[in-house]
Parts: sequence; C-alpha cells; structure tokens
Amino acid sequence: MRKSLLIVSVLLALFAGSAAAEWLYAIQGDIMYDIDPYDGSYLEISETWSGTDLMIGSAGELFAIQNDWLYYIDPYEGTWESLSDTWDGTNALAANEYYLYAAQGGVIYEVDPITGEWWDIPGYYDGTQFMAWAGGALMIIQNDALYRTDSETGDYVELPSTYAGTTAMAGDSDNLYVVQGDVLYWVDPWTGDYESLGGGYGGVREMAVADGWVYTIWEGTLWVTDPYTGEFESLGSGWDGTTAFCSL
Repeated sequence: MRKSLLIVSVLLALFAGSAAAEWLYAIQGDIMYDIDPYDGSYLEISETWSGTDLMIGSAGELFAIQNDWLYYIDPYEGTWESLSDTWDGTNALAANEYYLYAAQGGVIYEVDPITGEWWDIPGYYDGTQFMAWAGGALMIIQNDALYRTDSETGDYVELPSTYAGTTAMAGDSDNLYVVQGDVLYWVDPWTGDYESLGGGYGGVREMAVADGWVYTIWEGTLWVTDPYTGEFESLGSGWDGTTAFCSL
C-alpha cells in the first residue's frame, strides 16, 4: 500500500503541471535515453556517448562532457553539437538556469551554455569532489567538506559536518541531497542542517532531482524516493553500467 500511494503521489505531482514536468536522462554504454519519471519507461534519443560520465540539464537543454569536448544535446531530437574543447580531466559538473559549472584541475569554471565561452570563479578548488546547484548557490564538496559558494565572487561559507564517504550529490531550488555511505540525506543548502531519509543506498553514484522527487540508480535499478517520508519505489531494472544521469 505504501508503494502504491507513493507512485500515485508522484503522478499527481508531475502532471498537476505537466507542461513544466521535468524528465530524466541517462547514458548507458554508447546510448543516451530519456526516461519517464513516473513509470520508468524509456526511449533511445542519441548514440556515440561511450565514456561520458558527466551530463547536466540547463535552460531546457542537455549538456555533456565527453573526453575533451563540451556538447550541447537537443533533448527531443537527440542531435548534438560541440561547444568548446579543453575539458579533459573535468570531474564535476553542475548548472543553474543560466550557466554551467565545471571543475577541472583545481579550478571551477562558469560556462556560457550558448557559446561555450568560459571564465574561472575566484578561489582555490583543489580537491573538489562533487558539485550541485541548490538554494541559489553552488554547493561544493571539497576535501570532504561542504561549502556554499557564491558563483560570482567565489565567497563561501563552510557548512557543518563531514562529507567523507559521499558517493553522489544533487539539488534543486530549495534542497540538497547527498548519499554518504549507505544513507540518503536531505541537506538545507543555507544552513547545512541535515536529516536522514533512510539507508539502503550504498554504492549509489547516479542521482537526480525532478519535480521535488529524488531518483537514484542502485545496482542497476532506478528508484524514486519521497523526500518527505523516505518511502521509495522501483521504476525498473536494466540500468547497470549507467555512467551519467540527470534531470531536465
């Protein structure tokens, strides 16, 4: 009964404003898929993405880094074009409505998603492990500490607790979510206050937030979690080997 109530809640939330509903996207092997966040059904939208492990959605478009290149991908047609090169070694990618953010070699760059032009954010970012946009700021886990960072000035505030053992991080306008060890946590992106949403997430590396729901890929299965109750539901298996995952 709890699972059926959860899935009905997801349906109501997604389709109450269906025109603005977010979708999920995944890269598995050579192929990029779009995924229905309600029932887990999927369609192949593009090929030639083998080796891609960074993908993000911004301003209605998809962006991915593959080897040295940053690509724009049309989420409907699957067509793509290269925006800029020199991105080899990038290890984290985030975005807000206007810009992309890429961590590479101890520098975080703000990137224009239209032209591919980039400039560095002031500060020292050696040891950056994860990034996400949440609560109007760039959230960075660097050397196992969480920082709320102003993307224009580089000014930052270190938030409480340690994030050693984190394997995934994702956010939305008001919330940050972190998988640390076996546990999924909700984190307040302003204060750093946090709450456990339950265990069973050990090894999760792919996570996204869509319309307020948290989606994870764990041992080849796609899961949706209610961030208010911690209840979760499987949306189907077959996602072993997924290397990139995001919402848009």
